Amino acid sequence: MNRTAILAVLPLIFSGSTAFAQATDDGAAHLTQVFQTYLGSTAGVVTVKPNGDAYTLTLDAAPLLKMAAQSGGTASLSPLVMNLTDNGDGTWKVTQDQALSLAFSMPGAADVQESVGSLKSESVFDEAFMAFSSMKGQLSDIKITEKITQPGQGEGTVDMAFAAGTFDGTGAKGASGGVDATVSVTMSGFTGTFAGQADGGMPVSLAADSFTESVKLDGLRPDAIYKLMAWFVAHPTQDAMKGDKATLKGILTDGLPLFAEESATATIKKLAVTTPMGQVGIDQLDINADLTGVVADGKFREAFAVSGLTLPAGLVPTWAAPILPQKASFDFQVTDFDAAAAATLALGVFDLPDATPPDAAFGQSVLKALLPKGTVTIGLNPSAVTGDGYALTYEGTMVAGPDTPVPTGTAKITLTGIDKLQAALAAAPDDMKAQAMMGIGMAQGMAKPGNNGALVWEIDASTPGKVLVNGTPMMGGN
Repeated sequence: MNRTAILAVLPLIFSGSTAFAQATDDGAAHLTQVFQTYLGSTAGVVTVKPNGDAYTLTLDAAPLLKMAAQSGGTASLSPLVMNLTDNGDGTWKVTQDQALSLAFSMPGAADVQESVGSLKSESVFDEAFMAFSSMKGQLSDIKITEKITQPGQGEGTVDMAFAAGTFDGTGAKGASGGVDATVSVTMSGFTGTFAGQADGGMPVSLAADSFTESVKLDGLRPDAIYKLMAWFVAHPTQDAMKGDKATLKGILTDGLPLFAEESATATIKKLAVTTPMGQVGIDQLDINADLTGVVADGKFREAFAVSGLTLPAGLVPTWAAPILPQKASFDFQVTDFDAAAAATLALGVFDLPDATPPDAAFGQSVLKALLPKGTVTIGLNPSAVTGDGYALTYEGTMVAGPDTPVPTGTAKITLTGIDKLQAALAAAPDDMKAQAMMGIGMAQGMAKPGNNGALVWEIDASTPGKVLVNGTPMMGGN
């Protein structure tokens, strides 16, 4: 049982509770009983006390964590303390002001410690759609330390910290069911150090001025998530889980697609990466992601954009400095997969007898359901590498999968400012210059003219075993 699970259960409990205008001992006893319906009656897990016109709720996962400990592992989570006030209109005001700590240890595998020096939040929970209609809060002094041991790779360590952060969000009943929610997070003063035996134990350090992220979720199914969390609370051991697989299957089946679509944007400013070769600097790193839930028309997209790149002194030869990229972007997506059909079929694993793994035929049937066409479409959306006086842009699409041994697709590459690249190469060492100039000459010979003096290469590999560049077959084509 972790902090996320406990927090996720809260709204479910609210939805089944009675509103109290004035906090009383009887009201606290009733709320305790309601909470224990989902968290169990283990002594010390749930405590509710009247506090003026509010209730002070304390959730302590220690007894549950102790029950669930397996394989010699240990875990601890500081109690969560919140104040609940009935607004009298079907909503609850929820406030929190405390420090938090979490620790997890599995000998020979992992040792994780996380802490938040201060968490202050104020939210409004709406019983009508079982989610928070508004939330806001501040955090400070966030620290994360991890030691992970992997067979054959030795120990890896992670030390990260944020000085402070804020978050806010909204929620409303979804137009097509579920809940439509937004969350924005801003963090500042990031530092991190990463090291592992695979790289000789040489650490890499990161620092950034700020990190911001915005997430939009459509059609979120909080009821399904709460039921799932409640099921795990009620089944803290492997034997208990095995004895009630049918209920878990029903919760997962009824809860699909969990959410309809999620989109997220993140920006990291003034990122500095210190490596054994020196410091790499990035003025701004932008990340965008879009993905669908467990739906028939599946999609996954991720995009990265970097600007203001600086490299360690001496790493780039003097002749190459004028053509060092100033901006770069990469944007790809995967479509044409049916996550809903695959998930529905995969849930059949719960019907298998205990200790009976699914056979190869089962896996093949799930894969066929996931890829109804036998392939996925991988799209490279318009992306670019640009520098002083030149720009290289590229885009394309490719079809790949078990039914297509040789991936097929098309692409388009456009280059402006080739004279800038040629001028820089003219100052390169003779052996490098000769090879590079030969390669550029061949590329120019295959290019066709574009707008404003651009060179264009249209690549057609839509027929297996055949590649055309601007209509001309390449070596090996026919």
